Amino acid sequence: MKRKTRSYLSALRAVLATAAVAGLGLGLFPARATVFGPLQLPGHGSVVNGAATANAGYGTGGAGTIKIGANNTVINWNASGGTLINTTGQVGGFNIGNAAHLTINTAGHALLNVDLSGSPSQIFGMMNTIGAGAVFVANANGITVGPSATIVAAAGLGLIAATVNSTQFALNGTIPVSFATSGPLAVQGNLQGVGSFVLLAGSGAVNVSPIQNAVTGATFSTPIVTVVGGVGGTFGNSLFTLFPVADGPGSVTPSATAPTTVTLNLGSSAHPYNMAGPTPFLGLNVLANGNIVNNGVLNGVTNATATTLVAGGNHLQWTGTLTNNGTIHAELDSFATGGQVGFNGNTSARLAYGGLVNNGTIATNSGSTLFVDLPGTITNNAGATISNVGGSVRLLAGNVDLPLFTGVGGAVINHGSVIAFRNVALEASNPNHVGPNPGGGVFSDGQIKILAPNAHTFYGLQVVSRTGNAFLGGTVTTPHDPAGLNFAFFQSGRSPVGLFTLGTNVTADYVAFTGGSLTGPATVTTNTLILDDFVGNVNNVTSPTNYLANGFHVANGSSGSTHVSISMPTNGEGAIGRQAVNLNVAGNATLSSGVTSTFGNGLGPAGILPTEANVGSNLLVQASGNLTVIPSTFGPANYALSHGALGVNGFVFPGGIVLMAGNTLTLNAVVDNGYAPTVVAGQGIFFQAPHIVTTAPVITSGNAWVNFSTAPSNVPAIYGVTPVLTISPLAYTIVANPSAYHIRSYAP
Repeated sequence: MKRKTRSYLSALRAVLATAAVAGLGLGLFPARATVFGPLQLPGHGSVVNGAATANAGYGTGGAGTIKIGANNTVINWNASGGTLINTTGQVGGFNIGNAAHLTINTAGHALLNVDLSGSPSQIFGMMNTIGAGAVFVANANGITVGPSATIVAAAGLGLIAATVNSTQFALNGTIPVSFATSGPLAVQGNLQGVGSFVLLAGSGAVNVSPIQNAVTGATFSTPIVTVVGGVGGTFGNSLFTLFPVADGPGSVTPSATAPTTVTLNLGSSAHPYNMAGPTPFLGLNVLANGNIVNNGVLNGVTNATATTLVAGGNHLQWTGTLTNNGTIHAELDSFATGGQVGFNGNTSARLAYGGLVNNGTIATNSGSTLFVDLPGTITNNAGATISNVGGSVRLLAGNVDLPLFTGVGGAVINHGSVIAFRNVALEASNPNHVGPNPGGGVFSDGQIKILAPNAHTFYGLQVVSRTGNAFLGGTVTTPHDPAGLNFAFFQSGRSPVGLFTLGTNVTADYVAFTGGSLTGPATVTTNTLILDDFVGNVNNVTSPTNYLANGFHVANGSSGSTHVSISMPTNGEGAIGRQAVNLNVAGNATLSSGVTSTFGNGLGPAGILPTEANVGSNLLVQASGNLTVIPSTFGPANYALSHGALGVNGFVFPGGIVLMAGNTLTLNAVVDNGYAPTVVAGQGIFFQAPHIVTTAPVITSGNAWVNFSTAPSNVPAIYGVTPVLTISPLAYTIVANPSAYHIRSYAP
């Protein structure tokens, strides 16, 4: 065998080096990609519309010029043959080697290059477009622009790794893009000389990583950039439109059938990439029938008071997951479109926005609110941050804020940091119980921080799961206000009954809970605790036998006392059965019962059956200091015998009552648990304290006792429930029952 010549080996190494750059630099080439040399230019082309000529020395030394002679010219680049350029020594298709230089003189005419070679198009050298005509390259097998490439196209550039309708382009200059047959798109290199518009379209994997100018920060010389991942539509006049040609079933421009991931590497901390354009509909627009991954730094549009760019509404649209590994200075709010993206993706209706996984930073400095409002799940991972150091942050998942859309639901999961100057809200809803988080819950074991120095006067925290469970752990801090928050609002789902678990201490002037059940080992430090229309339990069970050890922990706020309002739900408000409320207050407390009732109806002094569904419940409130019972409100939807028979607003609870104080227990209102003439054990009333002061009567169920641990200041009048004989057994009233008075301590 003859020894290979040195020149042959050098040429072979150059070819292999080019292939290595192509294969290893991006990792996105199909296996059938053609290996070409560093001097390769597009070959085997035929003009199928318009007019074009090549220079006489085309291909010599890796240089060539193509001049366009008519508008909307179309050149097909095949694997062989060709009438414009049929260079037998070159590989067919639209390829430019890393040492090659292609000049396209558009003479003001638009050009569409269609690669029909069967292999991906690979651009690793120079493509210099002169003249005021836009240039497009289309290849349904894929397109790669390598890191050594430079593209200059002042009048606009389109790289389309999908099937195009060249006939329509020839007629009117618009390009229908179909993803029935399509491939990946990878864009590196220097595109800083591309102006007017940029269109980048592909499927499966779309990687946009052009070189950014280190001095000016320029990536393109135009802000109008459209990145399409598997979404069918028509491009014309710098816009990619989905209508009137839809992408749904039967469309001539269908979307890809498999999900696409669009990866963006745009912008840096020194030079963020601005998503804004000359109009609200122009700028950076990314459509992904699948996922978006951001590894760069993206800026939204801001003014003096608010972040106005809706990154989810117009500029970023995705149906799977937006994974942010970089920085996004904008809100992600899909409310304007009702939770739907602007395309169908081969379905009969528009698809839903997806969810978010944040591994980086989503941040603004706005006097308004930073919204992350999406139908899918919002996950803020450990080490990641979502912040608005000038205003509030609201993370809304599912259909919390999207009344027109109920297709999917999500959860809010925070392992990282959520930081706001004013308010923080974590809210989730999944009424259809679909997807990976069917409960639509909220889970936070990360950091929640509110920066305002007057947080305790104005600002607060909302943690709300409308259809599932919620967990609040990690830390909740106000580093510039030792007095804590103004308010904290907690909610879990009602149907089915969701569980809200408090795993971290919270200090707020006002704390409210509603929904399902409330539990957890942590303490709320507050001046006012409102338990409103919850259908489950409020306690923290640590012992199966010692009920005194099972209280939910409350501590006094700055006032030195906590007002506790327990407003039990009526049937109309969702009461479904017996409930347990067990509170352990460190310090002093006052106690009222909101609009709690025992009967749904009343007729004067008589309660009309049926009773509320939660009769037979149990209440235990223990305060280490003083405990005072005060009158409650009365509304048209509730009835209790204290109001109906005695004409006063009492403290009402539909079941057994245990009230305990470490110092003085003061009864300044009628304590009323009367709902039946006969009840089971545990449905009596216990008052326990070293000192008991009574100023009002007591109403209890008919065969239950009213127990005092020590003799009160005055023995109150005690009434027991009895049937109304004239309409029995449909109604109950009260009669004096002094025999129900007993001296007896509570023994759990």
